[in-house]
Amino acid sequence: MTFGVASTAVLDPNCVFLPGTTAHVSKAVALLGKNDCKFAIKGAGHSAIPGAANINDGIMMSLARLNSTDINMENSYVRVGAGTQLGKVYEALDPHNVAAVIGRFYKVGLGMAVGAGISFLSNREGFTIDNVVNYEVVIAGGKVVNANATSHPDLFWALKGGNNNFGVVTHYHLSIFETPGVIYGGQITYPASSLDQLADVIYDYHVHQAVDDVLTHALPQYGYNGSMNETIATIPVAYNDAVDELPEIMQPWVKLPHTKSTLKKRTYGDLATELNEGFADGLVQEQRVFTVYADAQFYKDVWFKYRQWLEKYRDVPGFYGNHGNMPITPRQVQQGVAKGGNALGLEKGPQEKTLGIIYFGVTFDNLEDRAKVFPAHKEFVESMIEFAKSRNVLHPLIMVTFSGYDQPAIASYGATNVAKLRRIARKYDPNRVFQRLVPGGQKLPCCWS
Repeated sequence: MTFGVASTAVLDPNCVFLPGTTAHVSKAVALLGKNDCKFAIKGAGHSAIPGAANINDGIMMSLARLNSTDINMENSYVRVGAGTQLGKVYEALDPHNVAAVIGRFYKVGLGMAVGAGISFLSNREGFTIDNVVNYEVVIAGGKVVNANATSHPDLFWALKGGNNNFGVVTHYHLSIFETPGVIYGGQITYPASSLDQLADVIYDYHVHQAVDDVLTHALPQYGYNGSMNETIATIPVAYNDAVDELPEIMQPWVKLPHTKSTLKKRTYGDLATELNEGFADGLVQEQRVFTVYADAQFYKDVWFKYRQWLEKYRDVPGFYGNHGNMPITPRQVQQGVAKGGNALGLEKGPQEKTLGIIYFGVTFDNLEDRAKVFPAHKEFVESMIEFAKSRNVLHPLIMVTFSGYDQPAIASYGATNVAKLRRIARKYDPNRVFQRLVPGGQKLPCCWS
Protein backbone atom coordinates (compact mmCIF):
# COMPACT_ATOMS: atom_id res chain seq x y z
CA MET A 1 0.00 0.00 0.00
CA THR A 2 1.10 3.63 -0.35
CA PHE A 3 1.95 5.55 2.78
CA GLY A 4 3.21 8.95 1.67
CA VAL A 5 2.10 12.14 3.34
CA ALA A 6 -1.29 13.07 1.97
CA SER A 7 -2.56 16.55 1.22
CA THR A 8 -3.99 16.56 4.76
CA ALA A 9 -0.47 17.40 5.94
CA VAL A 10 -0.29 20.75 4.14
CA LEU A 11 -3.20 22.33 6.00
CA ASP A 12 -2.42 25.39 8.12
CA PRO A 13 -3.50 25.18 11.77
CA ASN A 14 -3.48 28.27 13.96
CA CYS A 15 -1.33 26.41 16.46
CA VAL A 16 -0.10 22.93 17.38
CA PHE A 17 -0.75 21.49 20.83
CA LEU A 18 1.51 18.66 22.04
CA PRO A 19 0.02 17.11 25.20
CA GLY A 20 2.34 14.96 27.26
CA THR A 21 -0.29 13.25 29.41
CA THR A 22 -3.92 12.22 29.36
CA ALA A 23 -4.56 15.01 31.87
CA HIS A 24 -3.27 17.55 29.35
CA VAL A 25 -5.67 16.17 26.73
CA SER A 26 -8.52 16.32 29.24
CA LYS A 27 -7.93 20.00 29.99
CA ALA A 28 -7.62 20.81 26.30
CA VAL A 29 -10.83 19.04 25.27
CA ALA A 30 -12.73 20.82 28.03
CA LEU A 31 -11.31 24.21 27.05
CA LEU A 32 -11.80 23.73 23.30
CA GLY A 33 -15.38 22.58 23.77
CA LYS A 34 -16.21 25.45 26.11
CA ASN A 35 -14.92 27.99 23.60
CA ASP A 36 -16.19 26.31 20.43
CA CYS A 37 -12.67 25.99 19.01
CA LYS A 38 -12.22 23.61 16.10
CA PHE A 39 -9.43 21.08 16.33
CA ALA A 40 -7.94 18.00 14.70
CA ILE A 41 -6.46 14.93 16.40
CA LYS A 42 -3.19 13.57 15.04
CA GLY A 43 -1.71 10.23 16.01
CA ALA A 44 1.02 9.08 13.63
CA GLY A 45 -0.63 11.18 10.90
CA HIS A 46 -0.73 8.75 7.98
CA SER A 47 -4.40 9.15 7.08
CA ALA A 48 -5.05 10.12 3.47
CA ILE A 49 -8.33 11.85 4.33
CA PRO A 50 -7.87 15.65 4.21
CA GLY A 51 -8.38 17.12 7.65
CA ALA A 52 -8.27 13.80 9.48
CA ALA A 53 -5.00 14.70 11.20
CA ASN A 54 -4.69 18.43 10.54
CA ILE A 55 -6.88 21.50 10.15
CA ASN A 56 -7.08 24.97 8.65
CA ASP A 57 -7.88 27.79 11.10
CA GLY A 58 -8.00 25.58 14.15
CA ILE A 59 -5.78 23.68 16.57
CA MET A 60 -3.91 20.53 15.67
CA MET A 61 -3.65 18.30 18.73
CA SER A 62 -0.65 16.08 18.04
CA LEU A 63 -0.39 13.03 20.30
CA ALA A 64 3.25 12.41 19.33
CA ARG A 65 4.43 12.71 22.95
CA LEU A 66 1.98 10.01 24.04
CA ASN A 67 4.32 7.32 22.79
CA SER A 68 4.83 4.92 25.69
CA THR A 69 4.68 1.15 25.33
CA ASP A 70 4.04 -0.68 28.62
CA ILE A 71 3.80 -4.47 28.56
CA ASN A 72 1.62 -6.33 31.06
CA MET A 73 2.64 -9.96 30.62
CA GLU A 74 0.53 -11.14 33.57
CA ASN A 75 -2.70 -9.91 31.96
CA SER A 76 -1.59 -10.39 28.33
CA TYR A 77 -1.88 -6.85 27.04
CA VAL A 78 0.29 -3.91 26.07
CA ARG A 79 -0.68 -0.32 26.86
CA VAL A 80 0.29 1.86 23.91
CA GLY A 81 0.19 5.64 23.65
CA ALA A 82 -1.92 6.96 20.79
CA GLY A 83 1.03 8.73 19.16
CA THR A 84 3.20 5.63 18.91
CA GLN A 85 4.40 4.33 15.57
CA LEU A 86 3.64 0.63 15.32
CA GLY A 87 7.21 -0.34 14.56
CA LYS A 88 8.07 0.81 18.08
CA VAL A 89 5.40 -1.52 19.45
CA TYR A 90 6.83 -4.50 17.58
CA GLU A 91 10.33 -3.65 18.80
CA ALA A 92 9.10 -3.52 22.39
CA LEU A 93 7.22 -6.82 22.12
CA ASP A 94 9.68 -8.89 20.07
CA PRO A 95 12.15 -9.56 22.92
CA HIS A 96 9.28 -11.00 24.98
CA ASN A 97 8.14 -13.36 22.19
CA VAL A 98 4.72 -11.76 21.98
CA ALA A 99 2.91 -9.74 19.31
CA ALA A 100 -0.17 -7.54 19.01
CA VAL A 101 -2.75 -7.39 16.25
CA ILE A 102 -1.58 -4.12 14.72
CA GLY A 103 -0.60 -2.75 11.32
CA ARG A 104 2.27 -4.05 9.27
CA PHE A 105 4.22 -0.89 8.40
CA TYR A 106 6.68 0.69 10.85
CA LYS A 107 5.51 4.31 10.61
CA VAL A 108 1.76 3.62 10.68
CA GLY A 109 -0.13 4.65 13.81
CA LEU A 110 -3.14 3.44 15.76
CA GLY A 111 -5.97 5.14 13.89
CA MET A 112 -6.85 1.64 12.70
CA ALA A 113 -7.75 0.75 16.31
CA VAL A 114 -10.89 2.89 15.96
CA GLY A 115 -11.46 1.89 12.32
CA ALA A 116 -10.79 -1.79 11.60
CA GLY A 117 -7.11 -2.73 11.20
CA ILE A 118 -5.48 -5.62 9.35
CA SER A 119 -2.47 -7.34 10.85
CA PHE A 120 -0.03 -10.19 10.29
CA LEU A 121 -2.23 -12.11 12.76
CA SER A 122 -5.66 -11.14 11.42
CA ASN A 123 -6.42 -14.48 9.75
CA ARG A 124 -6.35 -16.00 13.24
CA GLU A 125 -7.33 -13.16 15.58
CA GLY A 126 -9.51 -10.79 13.52
CA PHE A 127 -9.21 -7.03 13.13
CA THR A 128 -7.19 -4.70 15.35
CA ILE A 129 -10.44 -3.31 16.81
CA ASP A 130 -11.40 -6.82 17.96
CA ASN A 131 -8.19 -7.07 19.97
CA VAL A 132 -8.45 -3.81 21.90
CA VAL A 133 -9.33 -4.69 25.50
CA ASN A 134 -9.55 -1.12 26.79
CA TYR A 135 -9.64 2.42 25.41
CA GLU A 136 -8.42 5.25 27.63
CA VAL A 137 -10.47 8.04 26.08
CA VAL A 138 -11.20 11.69 26.82
CA ILE A 139 -14.82 12.40 26.00
CA ALA A 140 -16.59 15.75 25.53
CA GLY A 141 -16.27 17.98 28.56
CA GLY A 142 -12.84 16.56 29.34
CA LYS A 143 -13.87 13.51 31.37
CA VAL A 144 -11.43 10.57 31.19
CA VAL A 145 -13.13 7.23 30.67
CA ASN A 146 -11.90 3.65 30.45
CA ALA A 147 -14.11 1.92 27.89
CA ASN A 148 -14.01 -1.86 27.93
CA ALA A 149 -16.25 -4.90 28.18
CA THR A 150 -17.38 -4.07 31.73
CA SER A 151 -16.94 -0.30 31.98
CA HIS A 152 -18.88 1.83 29.50
CA PRO A 153 -19.43 -1.18 27.20
CA ASP A 154 -21.60 0.83 24.81
CA LEU A 155 -18.77 3.30 24.21
CA PHE A 156 -16.35 0.38 23.89
CA TRP A 157 -18.48 -1.05 21.08
CA ALA A 158 -18.81 2.34 19.38
CA LEU A 159 -15.06 2.98 19.36
CA LYS A 160 -14.55 -0.31 17.53
CA GLY A 161 -15.20 1.24 14.14
CA GLY A 162 -16.59 4.63 15.17
CA ASN A 163 -13.44 6.56 14.26
CA ASN A 164 -12.89 9.99 15.90
CA ASN A 165 -16.55 10.64 16.68
CA PHE A 166 -16.61 9.85 20.39
CA GLY A 167 -13.50 11.28 22.01
CA VAL A 168 -9.72 11.47 21.99
CA VAL A 169 -8.23 8.07 22.69
CA THR A 170 -4.94 8.61 24.52
CA HIS A 171 -3.96 4.98 25.17
CA TYR A 172 -4.96 1.60 23.82
CA HIS A 173 -4.73 -1.66 25.75
CA LEU A 174 -4.05 -4.30 23.09
CA SER A 175 -4.16 -8.06 23.58
CA ILE A 176 -0.80 -9.75 23.07
CA PHE A 177 -0.22 -13.29 21.84
CA GLU A 178 2.71 -15.64 22.25
CA THR A 179 5.01 -16.06 19.26
CA PRO A 180 8.08 -18.22 18.62
CA GLY A 181 10.20 -15.05 18.60
CA VAL A 182 10.72 -14.98 14.85
CA ILE A 183 8.54 -15.52 11.81
CA TYR A 184 9.29 -16.29 8.18
CA GLY A 185 8.47 -13.39 5.91
CA GLY A 186 9.51 -10.73 3.45
CA GLN A 187 8.52 -9.31 0.08
CA ILE A 188 8.31 -11.03 -3.29
CA THR A 189 8.50 -8.95 -6.47
CA TYR A 190 6.82 -10.21 -9.63
CA PRO A 191 7.33 -8.84 -13.16
CA ALA A 192 4.46 -7.88 -15.46
CA SER A 193 4.76 -11.26 -17.24
CA SER A 194 3.73 -13.07 -14.03
CA LEU A 195 0.75 -10.93 -13.08
CA ASP A 196 -1.97 -12.94 -14.77
CA GLN A 197 -0.88 -16.08 -12.93
CA LEU A 198 -0.39 -14.02 -9.78
CA ALA A 199 -4.08 -13.16 -9.84
CA ASP A 200 -4.84 -16.86 -9.43
CA VAL A 201 -2.48 -17.07 -6.43
CA ILE A 202 -4.16 -14.02 -4.87
CA TYR A 203 -7.57 -15.62 -5.22
CA ASP A 204 -6.19 -18.86 -3.77
CA TYR A 205 -4.89 -16.88 -0.79
CA HIS A 206 -8.33 -15.36 -0.22
CA VAL A 207 -10.38 -18.54 -0.33
CA HIS A 208 -7.89 -21.28 0.62
CA GLN A 209 -4.63 -20.19 2.27
CA ALA A 210 -6.08 -17.54 4.60
CA VAL A 211 -9.04 -19.79 5.44
CA ASP A 212 -7.36 -23.17 5.91
CA ASP A 213 -4.16 -22.07 7.68
CA VAL A 214 -4.67 -19.09 9.97
CA LEU A 215 -0.92 -18.53 10.37
CA THR A 216 -0.67 -17.39 6.75
CA HIS A 217 -0.48 -13.73 5.80
CA ALA A 218 -0.07 -11.80 2.56
CA LEU A 219 -0.84 -8.27 1.36
CA PRO A 220 -1.76 -8.68 -2.32
CA GLN A 221 -1.11 -5.53 -4.32
CA TYR A 222 -0.14 -4.33 -7.77
CA GLY A 223 1.84 -1.20 -8.57
CA TYR A 224 2.04 1.06 -11.61
CA ASN A 225 4.97 3.48 -12.03
CA GLY A 226 3.90 6.24 -14.40
CA SER A 227 7.36 7.65 -15.11
CA MET A 228 8.58 4.24 -16.26
CA ASN A 229 5.21 3.02 -17.59
CA GLU A 230 5.96 -0.15 -15.63
CA THR A 231 3.67 -2.55 -13.81
CA ILE A 232 4.95 -4.90 -11.13
CA ALA A 233 3.72 -6.44 -7.89
CA THR A 234 5.72 -6.40 -4.67
CA ILE A 235 3.80 -8.43 -2.14
CA PRO A 236 4.50 -8.85 1.58
CA VAL A 237 4.19 -12.54 2.43
CA ALA A 238 4.63 -14.07 5.90
CA TYR A 239 4.05 -17.21 7.89
CA ASN A 240 3.58 -16.63 11.60
CA ASP A 241 5.89 -19.37 12.82
CA ALA A 242 9.64 -20.04 13.03
CA VAL A 243 9.81 -22.12 9.86
CA ASP A 244 12.72 -22.25 7.39
CA GLU A 245 10.54 -21.83 4.31
CA LEU A 246 6.94 -21.17 3.41
CA PRO A 247 4.71 -24.18 4.11
CA GLU A 248 3.20 -26.13 1.24
CA ILE A 249 -0.06 -24.18 1.33
CA MET A 250 1.90 -20.96 0.56
CA GLN A 251 4.28 -22.42 -2.01
CA PRO A 252 2.35 -20.90 -4.97
CA TRP A 253 3.84 -17.51 -3.98
CA VAL A 254 7.41 -18.70 -4.55
CA LYS A 255 6.78 -21.12 -7.42
CA LEU A 256 5.53 -18.29 -9.59
CA PRO A 257 8.36 -16.60 -11.56
CA HIS A 258 9.62 -13.58 -9.61
CA THR A 259 12.54 -11.19 -9.79
CA LYS A 260 13.28 -10.72 -6.09
CA SER A 261 12.52 -12.23 -2.71
CA THR A 262 13.52 -11.05 0.76
CA LEU A 263 11.91 -14.00 2.57
CA LYS A 264 13.81 -15.06 5.68
CA LYS A 265 13.45 -15.71 9.39
CA ARG A 266 13.12 -12.39 11.20
CA THR A 267 11.31 -10.51 13.95
CA TYR A 268 8.07 -8.65 13.38
CA GLY A 269 9.90 -5.37 13.96
CA ASP A 270 12.45 -6.18 11.28
CA LEU A 271 9.73 -7.04 8.77
CA ALA A 272 7.73 -3.90 9.60
CA THR A 273 10.88 -1.84 9.00
CA GLU A 274 11.47 -3.40 5.60
CA LEU A 275 7.87 -2.93 4.52
CA ASN A 276 8.05 0.79 5.25
CA GLU A 277 11.21 1.34 3.22
CA GLY A 278 10.70 3.13 -0.08
CA PHE A 279 7.63 5.13 0.96
CA ALA A 280 8.78 8.73 0.71
CA ASP A 281 7.13 11.60 2.55
CA GLY A 282 5.98 14.68 0.66
CA LEU A 283 3.63 13.02 -1.83
CA VAL A 284 0.04 13.92 -2.59
CA GLN A 285 -2.19 10.92 -1.96
CA GLU A 286 -5.77 9.86 -2.68
CA GLN A 287 -7.31 6.54 -1.72
CA ARG A 288 -10.66 4.85 -2.22
CA VAL A 289 -12.07 1.44 -1.40
CA PHE A 290 -15.03 -0.89 -1.63
CA THR A 291 -15.71 -4.51 -0.71
CA VAL A 292 -16.86 -7.52 -2.72
CA TYR A 293 -17.55 -11.18 -2.24
CA ALA A 294 -14.44 -13.04 -3.39
CA ASP A 295 -14.61 -13.66 -7.14
CA ALA A 296 -11.58 -14.67 -9.22
CA GLN A 297 -12.75 -13.16 -12.49
CA PHE A 298 -13.85 -9.89 -10.94
CA TYR A 299 -10.45 -9.54 -9.26
CA LYS A 300 -8.74 -9.90 -12.64
CA ASP A 301 -11.14 -7.63 -14.47
CA VAL A 302 -11.03 -4.75 -11.99
CA TRP A 303 -7.22 -4.71 -11.99
CA PHE A 304 -7.15 -4.78 -15.82
CA LYS A 305 -9.49 -1.80 -15.95
CA TYR A 306 -7.54 0.09 -13.28
CA ARG A 307 -4.26 -0.51 -15.09
CA GLN A 308 -5.79 0.99 -18.25
CA TRP A 309 -7.03 4.02 -16.30
CA LEU A 310 -3.68 4.59 -14.54
CA GLU A 311 -1.81 4.73 -17.83
CA LYS A 312 -3.77 7.84 -18.83
CA TYR A 313 -1.98 9.77 -16.07
CA ARG A 314 1.55 8.53 -16.63
CA ASP A 315 2.73 12.06 -17.48
CA VAL A 316 1.75 13.47 -14.07
CA PRO A 317 5.07 14.03 -12.22
CA GLY A 318 5.72 11.30 -9.68
CA PHE A 319 2.54 9.42 -10.59
CA TYR A 320 2.17 5.99 -8.98
CA GLY A 321 -0.89 3.78 -8.71
CA ASN A 322 -1.50 1.04 -6.17
CA HIS A 323 -4.21 -1.60 -6.24
CA GLY A 324 -4.66 -3.75 -3.16
CA ASN A 325 -6.88 -6.75 -2.55
CA MET A 326 -7.10 -7.94 1.07
CA PRO A 327 -9.30 -10.74 2.37
CA ILE A 328 -11.78 -10.71 5.22
CA THR A 329 -12.28 -14.39 5.97
CA PRO A 330 -15.31 -15.85 7.75
CA ARG A 331 -13.09 -16.52 10.77
CA GLN A 332 -12.12 -12.85 10.98
CA VAL A 333 -15.79 -11.91 11.20
CA GLN A 334 -16.41 -14.64 13.78
CA GLN A 335 -13.52 -13.38 15.90
CA GLY A 336 -15.18 -9.99 16.02
CA VAL A 337 -18.36 -11.54 17.39
CA ALA A 338 -16.50 -13.78 19.84
CA LYS A 339 -14.55 -10.83 21.23
CA GLY A 340 -17.59 -8.70 22.00
CA GLY A 341 -18.70 -7.36 18.65
CA ASN A 342 -17.85 -4.21 16.70
CA ALA A 343 -19.69 -1.52 14.78
CA LEU A 344 -18.85 -2.75 11.26
CA GLY A 345 -21.96 -4.92 10.86
CA LEU A 346 -20.20 -7.76 9.03
CA GLU A 347 -21.87 -10.44 11.14
CA LYS A 348 -25.24 -9.54 9.62
CA GLY A 349 -24.37 -10.77 6.14
CA PRO A 350 -23.55 -14.20 4.70
CA GLN A 351 -20.88 -15.89 6.82
CA GLU A 352 -19.60 -18.63 4.55
CA LYS A 353 -17.59 -16.69 1.99
CA THR A 354 -14.45 -14.59 2.04
CA LEU A 355 -14.78 -10.89 1.28
CA GLY A 356 -12.23 -8.87 -0.67
CA ILE A 357 -11.27 -5.30 0.28
CA ILE A 358 -10.63 -3.63 -3.08
CA TYR A 359 -8.23 -0.71 -2.62
CA PHE A 360 -7.29 2.03 -5.10
CA GLY A 361 -4.54 4.53 -4.35
CA VAL A 362 -2.66 7.16 -6.33
CA THR A 363 0.28 9.33 -5.33
CA PHE A 364 2.06 12.10 -7.20
CA ASP A 365 4.37 15.04 -6.53
CA ASN A 366 2.50 18.31 -7.01
CA LEU A 367 -0.63 19.66 -5.34
CA GLU A 368 -1.61 21.50 -8.52
CA ASP A 369 -2.30 18.15 -10.22
CA ARG A 370 -5.10 17.31 -7.78
CA ALA A 371 -7.76 18.93 -9.97
CA LYS A 372 -6.74 16.71 -12.86
CA VAL A 373 -6.40 13.43 -10.97
CA PHE A 374 -8.74 13.36 -7.99
CA PRO A 375 -12.14 13.84 -9.69
CA ALA A 376 -11.22 11.33 -12.38
CA HIS A 377 -10.05 8.84 -9.77
CA LYS A 378 -13.34 9.19 -7.89
CA GLU A 379 -15.31 8.70 -11.11
CA PHE A 380 -13.32 5.59 -11.99
CA VAL A 381 -13.78 3.93 -8.58
CA GLU A 382 -17.49 4.70 -8.62
CA SER A 383 -17.69 3.04 -12.03
CA MET A 384 -16.01 -0.05 -10.52
CA ILE A 385 -18.60 -0.11 -7.75
CA GLU A 386 -21.28 -0.17 -10.42
CA PHE A 387 -19.31 -2.89 -12.21
CA ALA A 388 -19.32 -4.95 -8.99
CA LYS A 389 -23.07 -4.46 -8.69
CA SER A 390 -23.53 -5.70 -12.25
CA ARG A 391 -21.58 -8.85 -11.35
CA ASN A 392 -23.64 -9.34 -8.18
CA VAL A 393 -20.51 -9.36 -6.01
CA LEU A 394 -20.74 -5.97 -4.22
CA HIS A 395 -20.75 -6.01 -0.41
CA PRO A 396 -21.86 -2.82 1.42
CA LEU A 397 -18.76 -2.33 3.60
CA ILE A 398 -16.53 0.67 2.91
CA MET A 399 -13.61 0.18 5.29
CA VAL A 400 -13.00 3.48 7.03
CA THR A 401 -9.22 3.13 7.23
CA PHE A 402 -8.89 2.89 3.44
CA SER A 403 -11.80 5.11 2.46
CA GLY A 404 -11.91 8.30 0.43
CA TYR A 405 -12.92 11.44 2.30
CA ASP A 406 -16.38 11.52 0.71
CA GLN A 407 -17.16 7.81 0.74
CA PRO A 408 -19.98 6.89 3.16
CA ALA A 409 -17.85 4.59 5.29
CA ILE A 410 -19.77 4.68 8.58
CA ALA A 411 -23.12 4.61 6.79
CA SER A 412 -21.98 1.31 5.24
CA TYR A 413 -22.23 -0.34 8.68
CA GLY A 414 -26.00 -0.48 8.19
CA ALA A 415 -28.95 1.54 9.45
CA THR A 416 -29.23 -0.35 12.74
CA ASN A 417 -25.60 0.16 13.68
CA VAL A 418 -25.62 3.80 12.57
CA ALA A 419 -28.67 4.46 14.74
CA LYS A 420 -26.90 2.80 17.69
CA LEU A 421 -23.77 4.89 17.09
CA ARG A 422 -25.89 8.05 17.09
CA ARG A 423 -27.55 7.07 20.40
CA ILE A 424 -24.17 6.47 22.00
CA ALA A 425 -22.84 9.76 20.64
CA ARG A 426 -25.82 11.63 22.09
CA LYS A 427 -25.14 10.00 25.48
CA TYR A 428 -21.43 10.83 25.66
CA ASP A 429 -21.34 13.99 23.55
CA PRO A 430 -24.72 15.74 23.85
CA ASN A 431 -23.32 19.02 22.53
CA ARG A 432 -21.84 17.30 19.48
CA VAL A 433 -18.30 18.48 20.19
CA PHE A 434 -16.73 15.73 18.11
CA GLN A 435 -19.15 16.36 15.24
CA ARG A 436 -19.03 20.16 15.15
CA LEU A 437 -15.52 20.95 16.33
CA VAL A 438 -13.57 17.99 14.92
CA PRO A 439 -14.63 18.26 11.27
CA GLY A 440 -12.00 15.99 9.72
CA GLY A 441 -12.12 12.25 9.16
CA GLN A 442 -15.15 10.05 8.66
CA LYS A 443 -18.04 11.54 10.63
CA LEU A 444 -21.34 10.03 11.72
CA PRO A 445 -23.90 10.25 8.92
CA CYS A 446 -26.05 13.37 9.07
CA CYS A 447 -28.22 14.23 10.85
CA TRP A 448 -28.85 14.07 14.57
CA SER A 449 -29.23 16.67 17.27
